[in-house]
Amino acid sequence: MARRSLTRRQVLQAGAIAAAAGALRPTSPALAARPAALFELGLDGVFAGRATAAGTGGWRTTPVLRAPRRFDLIGLRWAHGSRAEAQVRARRRGGRWTEWAALHVTGDHGPDGGRVPAGTDPAFVGAADEFQLRVRGAPRALRARFVRALPTATLARRIGRRLRRRARISRRPQAGAPPLIVTRSEWGGDSVPPREPPLWGEVQIAFVHHTVTSNDYGPEDSAGIVLGIARFHRNSNGWNDIGYNFLVDKYGQIFEGRAGGIDQPIVGAQAQGYNSVSTGVSCLGTFTSVAQTPAGMDALARLIGWKLSVHGVPTSGTITVTSAGGESNRYPAGTPVTFERISGHRNANNTACPGNMLYAQLEQLRSAAAQYAGPTAGLTVYAPGTVRGLRQTDVSGYLRFPDGSAAGGAVLAVEFQTAGSVTWRSLGSAVCGADGSWRTPIELRATGRLRAVFAGDGARARMESPARDVAVIPQLNLKLNRSRIRAGQSVQASGTASPATHVRLTLERRVRRRWVRQRRRVLRVRSGTYRVRLSPRIRTKYRVTVQVGGIKRYRPLRVF
Repeated sequence: MARRSLTRRQVLQAGAIAAAAGALRPTSPALAARPAALFELGLDGVFAGRATAAGTGGWRTTPVLRAPRRFDLIGLRWAHGSRAEAQVRARRRGGRWTEWAALHVTGDHGPDGGRVPAGTDPAFVGAADEFQLRVRGAPRALRARFVRALPTATLARRIGRRLRRRARISRRPQAGAPPLIVTRSEWGGDSVPPREPPLWGEVQIAFVHHTVTSNDYGPEDSAGIVLGIARFHRNSNGWNDIGYNFLVDKYGQIFEGRAGGIDQPIVGAQAQGYNSVSTGVSCLGTFTSVAQTPAGMDALARLIGWKLSVHGVPTSGTITVTSAGGESNRYPAGTPVTFERISGHRNANNTACPGNMLYAQLEQLRSAAAQYAGPTAGLTVYAPGTVRGLRQTDVSGYLRFPDGSAAGGAVLAVEFQTAGSVTWRSLGSAVCGADGSWRTPIELRATGRLRAVFAGDGARARMESPARDVAVIPQLNLKLNRSRIRAGQSVQASGTASPATHVRLTLERRVRRRWVRQRRRVLRVRSGTYRVRLSPRIRTKYRVTVQVGGIKRYRPLRVF
């Protein structure tokens, strides 16, 4: 009877605090079928009066609890300063329980310089609406957070077949070629947009992780698990985006993680203190006592061999970098730390990740990745795919000479080609550092392509980087000096547009339920500004619109 009463209290409490984080916008049919939201259940007092179970070393078990809605992943949050361990099992109401799964305490990954969330990472339990917890310790302000991400069974089978076809094709080995990767839009990432634009760093190391979720999942579940982790990282942890750069399942499927471009040095939240110099690949599952599958190992090797090559980095050997510190870091800020080029997460942070069995497979992974690696010689350029407004933007890259000679001191030109043009013009230059890296600020005034060029010298030939597409989105605003005027009076429309040479301004009049165009002018932008006077004659509602490309701004105007 006590169990039934307590469960009711939890349901009532959930009704007061649960809030949907929003539904998925349609991306692919498979992932658009069901909403995925983050919702919460408060658990303060759930252990009150419950005795410690005999023989469990201080573990306390909750009664059966009902979640506010159906869920697939569950994690816990508690107050900072709490010390606790937790396990969970779940089921559909009246169904069979899953095995007890350890909830991995968050604290060994996160953004550089950020505070690590207090609580656990999410565990994948499959579709469920009831759960039980085992907790050891005294967590304060205990809350359970849930994510629903899996598609319907029919659509899950459809996406599973498609992803398995991709996985079979991607197993065709080809050194230096990118593996087939399930994109963000395919697994539903468009519904979890980053809070801020991505940051660019360097890729000197590949860290291998595991998600510490269940190993009991089908190939059709993987996309939903990745979506659930992304929603938990962004909406529960408060991070910019999913923490990992890539994720790999036990079936050999590779998923794009953090947004910004698979070939770009995107800074993640996967190895606190080293995010800006590394890429992070996480394996779906727990590999403490179970090894990664041959398909999963092959996918890791193909991905890491290609990724390190793109950034001019070998798959073997060591590299020394400087720790940026952080509460989960094994080394204080400013400490030089030497890593294998392919390392486990535990080498950098206070954690057992990626599990003892997978960690023991890293030497095998290094050898396998070398077979898929391409040439590390070449010239690269990194730049944001989108630039908003007229402002300086950092571009960077690496120069590696085929003969192995030092690139330090080599001078590069950064060139730009306007969309539709065949001519390249110089935007600036950069000097390579001792390790061949370079960085320089430039100012982009139009959409086009960037490349870096080494002109050559007496001993070394000319080298060009692959071109990088960059879209420049103008910053545009519009204001009226008055929003209400008498018939016969004039109003001044003005604003800024940068970068732009002209804007198109339209005056429209409201006629019944339609806007009817009265006047359209193309205005010249001088020193980033434009202005014009308008004199509407008819007493009614008007709308003034200004446009540059696909960007529009409008203001209402009333004539009386």
